[in-house]
Amino acid sequence: MFFLLTCFIACGTNTSAETGVEQITENVTVNDTIVENSADSVLINRVYDKFVFAIDAEGNDNPTDYFTTNALKKLQHDYEFDCDRGPCYAYYALRTQEQDSKPNSEDVSNIRRIESIGDGWYVVSYLDMGWSGMTRIKIVDGKIDDYERCVSDL
Repeated sequence: MFFLLTCFIACGTNTSAETGVEQITENVTVNDTIVENSADSVLINRVYDKFVFAIDAEGNDNPTDYFTTNALKKLQHDYEFDCDRGPCYAYYALRTQEQDSKPNSEDVSNIRRIESIGDGWYVVSYLDMGWSGMTRIKIVDGKIDDYERCVSDL
């Protein structure tokens, strides 16, 4: 089911007396992409760039900076191959199950939308080598704590 997103801007500020830091949250729809300026969406974007799509992978990123112990255990459990140098994590569990690029696509892999669905859960919509996909991700204490691939029969 497709729905039309209209340009919606919601701004809020929260100033902490202790730190003097102003936190601004803004949601903007741009070219069918929701950009949410929050620590959680920044975290999700970094994880997809560094680990899931490996666009910004340098090989020296520490997954414990981005994932809780719970999520790392789940990623290890989901790892389907032999692991000679452990621990091995199934970052691919956060993307589609497609093995190859979509025919006649530009092999694009990027996040299209991040939507908060409450209680720390987000739905991340993305293109994975041209294939559309969605994954539910839970953030706890500034790290990814759980995830679940959304499967569609369409």
